[in-house]
Amino acid sequence: MSSHGLTGGSAPSDPSLARRGITVYAFGMRYGMNFRPVLVFLATSAVCALFMPWSGFGDPDGFYHAKISSLLWQSGPVKNFPWLDLTSLGQHFADLHFLFHAFVAPFTAVFGMFLGLRIAIVVLAGLFFAVFDYCLRKLRLPHPLLWIFLLFMTQPFLFRILLAKATPLALMLFIAGLTAAWLRKPWLVLLLTMLFSLSHGGWLYLAGSIVLITCGQIAYFKFVEDKTWSGALRESMWLEIAAGFVGGLVGMLVHPNFPQNFISSWTQVFVIGLGTPFQHVMLGLEWQPAGIKALFTSYAPWIVVGGLGLAGMFLAPRKPLDRDRAMLTASVGWVAAVLFALTLKSRRNTEYLAPIVALWVATFWSHVDARKMAADFWASFKKFGKWNCRILVTTIVVLGVGLLMREGFGAWDSLHSGDYPDEIYRGSMAEISKVAKPGDRVFHSSWDEFPILFAADDRLRYIAGLDPTFLYVASSTLSDDVKNLTWGLTSSTREQAWELIHDRLDSKFVFVGKKNHEQFLELIQSDERYVNIADFPDSAAFVVRGFR
Repeated sequence: MSSHGLTGGSAPSDPSLARRGITVYAFGMRYGMNFRPVLVFLATSAVCALFMPWSGFGDPDGFYHAKISSLLWQSGPVKNFPWLDLTSLGQHFADLHFLFHAFVAPFTAVFGMFLGLRIAIVVLAGLFFAVFDYCLRKLRLPHPLLWIFLLFMTQPFLFRILLAKATPLALMLFIAGLTAAWLRKPWLVLLLTMLFSLSHGGWLYLAGSIVLITCGQIAYFKFVEDKTWSGALRESMWLEIAAGFVGGLVGMLVHPNFPQNFISSWTQVFVIGLGTPFQHVMLGLEWQPAGIKALFTSYAPWIVVGGLGLAGMFLAPRKPLDRDRAMLTASVGWVAAVLFALTLKSRRNTEYLAPIVALWVATFWSHVDARKMAADFWASFKKFGKWNCRILVTTIVVLGVGLLMREGFGAWDSLHSGDYPDEIYRGSMAEISKVAKPGDRVFHSSWDEFPILFAADDRLRYIAGLDPTFLYVASSTLSDDVKNLTWGLTSSTREQAWELIHDRLDSKFVFVGKKNHEQFLELIQSDERYVNIADFPDSAAFVVRGFR
């Protein structure tokens, strides 16, 4: 027996074995990367599935998206919205999330409305992270998996992306569109913006961000490279800007709800998004301003990692300076600044701010010689002594893990608050559905109840929904009267309530969600003209006398 077999200490004598081993390794490295998007998708989808609440929604809009996707599968694109005929949606409805609902529709057909929507959201979230990883690598930015991990630990972002809305699809197109613009691919920008405008009302975020990046690019040319204004303007991304706006316009023109989508978009983007009429309507929490303290707390991991990256740019810079990535750092900063200001106005903008912060921080680290920085830090630590060094490192690790765990548990608690379980209001709505006829109107106590009632019975008409501004735009007087009565903002009498519910709106039923509407419920219960047909812990239902 050969001694090689006993010791195992010698290399193979056949050189062809080594050549074959090298060939297999090279093949794996070359083609194995092709599986990276799939692996990122599978891993991130699995994590999203763990965080996803499978028995309820974190926001009532999930019920609407599930229902409208199901209707699209059954009957094609929804062209009008008779369920909210009193609002501006009754005259100018547009499904601004058309492609999102088209994507979700087969899931609802196979798995049912609610489960199908949740599965679709998990898939879209996984696709977003895979696309984000791909874009970071195309931009030659380091450590993409680290930024994906930190995005998962950004509490408001994870909450928004799993909220059963079009957010993951919109963000996928947003990041891909910005990457295409930076890589100077105007035709791809046009296509992505067109898809964006068919999928989400916020496509102007993409077009506007391309403008901001171009402004940063011009500033870099002028103030860093000392080019003339004409030279700076000539080299900037004008084709990409044009492609962004033309793509969005084309998407609006080919939308199945054209031309009503222009009117609906104006209300959604400018009246609600920018105007935000707080003094007239009671908007959802997502439209409320994000407090500075809460914002900085939520983005604490990014502040720490970004601060280290900035320090590394000065203490351990990568040489020579990469011109394109330096310009990218300066340009993305403009987008981050504007989105930060918008998030201070409305917390929902954090869904765009978080991936831009991730992209921006990644550009910091692209200028850092990480090995040199680690060696310098380690050399500095050793001056404190071996045990002090270990204590310091352990403290930093424990604080970092604690910070990330706090964000993870915070996102979990937000998503699993239990405010909107699948069966909410189903008892009261079942009793209404037993005696209601198609087209009957239900007077309900709040606009945010509409998606749940609509999902339960789409034969009936309702008062307001999706956003209270749609009712306010159609009739400010009616909007004020409904709000004052249902929220108890004025001391309404039984006759005033009857005049609004019965005489003006010809309502056949009254639905009252018991949370926050105690005064309104007491008023209805005190009037014998409303016959109680259901009384559950979460709601009550009444038939208006004379209808039954």
